[in-house]
Amino acid sequence: MSEALEAEERAAALDSLGGVLGEAGAAALDGPREQLAGSLLRAAFVLWEDPQVRPKLLGILKAAVNGKEGAEQMRGFLANQLFAEAGKALGIAGMDIYQAAETLKVPAININAAAGQVWGVVLLRYVVELEPIASASSEELIDLLTPTIQRYLG
Repeated sequence: MSEALEAEERAAALDSLGGVLGEAGAAALDGPREQLAGSLLRAAFVLWEDPQVRPKLLGILKAAVNGKEGAEQMRGFLANQLFAEAGKALGIAGMDIYQAAETLKVPAININAAAGQVWGVVLLRYVVELEPIASASSEELIDLLTPTIQRYLG
């Protein structure tokens, strides 16, 4: 497969992921604040556990850790697209990490820390396949991560 085609497929998968997580984030903000982390994690794991979506997400993750172009694409997704999608669902045009942080009333770095927790578990579970994280149920991981992510997101 050509590099251009792979980049297009990664972009399409990121669009899908951004839309789902953005909508989940907006919905979670409309609900009880203490359920924000669990709602976001559930939305993410639904995608990661989908056998049609996971290979695309793995391609994105591997590209991000293996090359400058993939890292740039992931950085753009995390810094811009994800928050823009959440903003659309909330009626805030062009929302970025700083507006998201203001909405959540947390420092922007907390959002990065929350993302780092999730991506670290994803890397260990789906790429490294480290036990026992690799064979834990999604619910076990959501229960494990929710308090930490909730602390970051307030």
